[in-house]
Amino acid sequence: MKPLFMLLLTYLLCWQVSLGQQNSYTGNGQVTFSAGAPLDLIKGTSTAITGSINQVTGKVYFEIPVKSFQFANSLMEERFNNKYMKTDRHPKATFIGEVTSFSQNSKEVTAHGILSIHGVSKRRSIKGTLVKEGGKFILKSGFVVSTKDHHIESPKLTGGFMAEHINVNLHLQLIPENVTPQVATVYPAKKGLK
Repeated sequence: MKPLFMLLLTYLLCWQVSLGQQNSYTGNGQVTFSAGAPLDLIKGTSTAITGSINQVTGKVYFEIPVKSFQFANSLMEERFNNKYMKTDRHPKATFIGEVTSFSQNSKEVTAHGILSIHGVSKRRSIKGTLVKEGGKFILKSGFVVSTKDHHIESPKLTGGFMAEHINVNLHLQLIPENVTPQVATVYPAKKGLK
């Protein structure tokens, strides 16, 4: 009787752990940024963005290794990393926050939190869409970052104009966090043992 009880108890505990994890979704995707006019556009793309969201608490976290951005030419990439973003000192950009508004009809969400870029953190409200497709979430967002807000030296464009605003677009696919429950092996009691 004891081994059967222990087996059931272990199963229930593992089931509870896996149920609790179904609320957490993690994944990766792509982020692009652009600044300037079409003729002297500065554009970078990264597929190294990672993120997580908890469906119950609304907590969100996203992280991008800044050196992961790729550009049309190596000179632009070198200037981005060394002159403008100083990626050796500030290797990642992050957003930590919470989704506070969610409309079931439109799937529009607003996340309030802290956006950290170039070692400078700013409180931001970022809008996007969060759509559930099957067992995963698709998150899309587009927002503007001011170079002044994050103390980033603005690149000079043709005609001496400065690129003071950066347009950011991200697209992530978030899947349920995989947790492999630890299952204890329960052996039946030998005859004569209690």
